[in-house]
Amino acid sequence: MKKLGICACYQHKNYGSQLQSYATTVELARRNIDFEVIRYKKKITPLLLVKSLPRLLNPVFINDRIIETSQKKMMLKLHPQLAQDNAVRNAAFDKFSQSRFKKLSPVYYGYEQLKEQSKKYTAVMVGSDQLWSPSGITSNFYNLMFADDNTVKISYATSFGVSQINPRYHKIYNTFLNRLNFISVRENSGKKIVEELSSNKAEVVCDPVILLDAEQWLKEIPNKRLYDEPYIFAYFLGKSAEYRDAVTKFAKQKGLKIVTEPHMDSYNKADENFGDYTPFDIGPAEFVNLIRNAEYVFTDSFHGSVFSMLYQKQFLVFNRYSDNSSSSKNSRIDSFCKNYGLSDRRYNGNIANVENEINYEAVLGKVDEHRQKSKAFLDKALACFDNR
Repeated sequence: MKKLGICACYQHKNYGSQLQSYATTVELARRNIDFEVIRYKKKITPLLLVKSLPRLLNPVFINDRIIETSQKKMMLKLHPQLAQDNAVRNAAFDKFSQSRFKKLSPVYYGYEQLKEQSKKYTAVMVGSDQLWSPSGITSNFYNLMFADDNTVKISYATSFGVSQINPRYHKIYNTFLNRLNFISVRENSGKKIVEELSSNKAEVVCDPVILLDAEQWLKEIPNKRLYDEPYIFAYFLGKSAEYRDAVTKFAKQKGLKIVTEPHMDSYNKADENFGDYTPFDIGPAEFVNLIRNAEYVFTDSFHGSVFSMLYQKQFLVFNRYSDNSSSSKNSRIDSFCKNYGLSDRRYNGNIANVENEINYEAVLGKVDEHRQKSKAFLDKALACFDNR
């Protein structure tokens, strides 16, 4: 029996990670492909520790894994109420992942067991998200280096998270990219990276959540209004007080309440006293419904922007990072706006631009064209499951 193994961040406490992982499984189920999400736990060995040393010099790893993780732990100690609120939010994420992801592999402990057990798969596929970020690429999981030479290796909408790769990592990327049989990426910059660092070609495909249109998402996540009154949904992960002040001023002008999710990644001073409703019991399904029923959406989140588009909202997208930051991940927003004709949705200092008319007929026409091309990529990549 042919089986597909999927490498995805289905348990990550992040709306985009869980929703795109879920969308991937929905698309595979629609194709009647037998699949399971691969569960892998590293076994700490001296060799693993030695191999991990180069990551300590990686600025993206230092920012994402060391500095931010340390700050999160410290802030939870300094703000005990936040720790309790955070537990409520995590429970909402766990509820979604436990109810939506049923097809799971046994847990493979250690890299050798992963390599051996993966031989049972006809193909392995790494899902979307920033799984090829320099901060974690040496783990040899999301780059599919564990897979046998005879196993078909596929990437779908995988992201590097950055627009360029430090030369010290070029050899690592060259090695794993050249082993892949079918490569697709989420950003235009990712296609450039693949084709500069390997002999392979890459296709730019849509994020997995876009494989489902608004009507299909309604079947997967039924509509439920969390607030009866009209509201603005403001979803910011960055630390800009300026953005929040602009939204507050706009809300007062419109006579609308603001629903926001504070302290998403960690304690965020800019979230103090921002918003009228600040729920914490919001899992991925509730997140979709907050966007679906909002009058306006303001966000610096990629998936916040994507669902705003799918539900034809009046929205603005804000830069979370400065473009010259070594940890900038603006490339995904750049591609999103450029590919779907939404460049005027970028915040330029004038919050009133949110009311500018969006030609959604043209936008969704581009989205559907991209969706069909993305499904055509999957047709090719998954052809090994034909006549199964």
